Amino acid sequence: MVRRMILPSLKKGVRSPLERQYRVFSTKKPDDLSYARTHVRDHDPAGYLPGQLLPTPIMQKSYYAVRSFWVETGLRFGSTAKVSLNATPEDHLIWWQQGVDTLFDSDTNIEESKDFNHPTLRLLQSILRHDKVPWEKSCFDTIIDGRRRDVSVKQYNTLDDLIHHAEQSCGHLNRLVLQSGLVDETNNPQAYEAARLVGICHGITNALRTSIPIISTTGKLIVPAELTQKYGVKSPRYLLSALGQGDETCVRALQSAVQDIADAARSHLEQARALRSSILSEPGHTRSLPVLLPGLASEMFLNRLKDKKYELTNRELRNVGWVEHGLCAARMYLAF
Repeated sequence: MVRRMILPSLKKGVRSPLERQYRVFSTKKPDDLSYARTHVRDHDPAGYLPGQLLPTPIMQKSYYAVRSFWVETGLRFGSTAKVSLNATPEDHLIWWQQGVDTLFDSDTNIEESKDFNHPTLRLLQSILRHDKVPWEKSCFDTIIDGRRRDVSVKQYNTLDDLIHHAEQSCGHLNRLVLQSGLVDETNNPQAYEAARLVGICHGITNALRTSIPIISTTGKLIVPAELTQKYGVKSPRYLLSALGQGDETCVRALQSAVQDIADAARSHLEQARALRSSILSEPGHTRSLPVLLPGLASEMFLNRLKDKKYELTNRELRNVGWVEHGLCAARMYLAF
């Protein structure tokens, strides 16, 4: 049975020792959309601009709401979930699952909830109830399930396992954005398939982008076991040490494995692009094509990774200059 984690009410003045064990999160209602936009901009810069380019205000608002949810459920360090300070990542995800359950409960108003009065949840419920966006609860559940599995796994067994995780996380994120534009799957099947494929590319790319910080802090290795065996990549316990010592054999092995992962991401992006002409024949194409724009940011990272010979430890992979940001933005504007 899932246990609830309740945040004690915070009194004015000096907090008690019990209250100091819990995260402090304001229940005053700020501009929830501004909160979501800022959260995405700060934690997911590559994902910020695509929201600006969506064709309707409702799609833009919905994009930042679901993207903020996606970002917050994926934070490994630091959390806005109302859980105790010593809570585990699993506790963090349990809280978000309970929040989603409450969000879709027609008898509950998030704003009046002591436990789930949170800006992202408030914004999501406002969009559901007032803007009548037909989101599927299963998409939110699947994103959380993917996060939960990712927390518990130190290394995926196969590349297909990594691809499945990317689809759970980012493929369903794109699905929610399509639903916010009232793009129905029955009449726009190719748009949904392209969104799934772009989501997989995005998820794999994001895993590559964050791989070194993740392995150094959690010991989780992005390279699936089948590729470590294929190329002789060292275990997470020894990998960073070997790379730090300039072990050329280790470097080459990791580069080969990373190239296989990057090639899989690029293949899914190319499959999505091959559907463009089919999407243009669908009734919702003016609202569905912009949903695929995050694929351009993924492609820019994959190109940069290729230029650096698939060396994940290269600092320039994460230090993106204004020129490249500008080029990526220009490509999105032109595509739009």
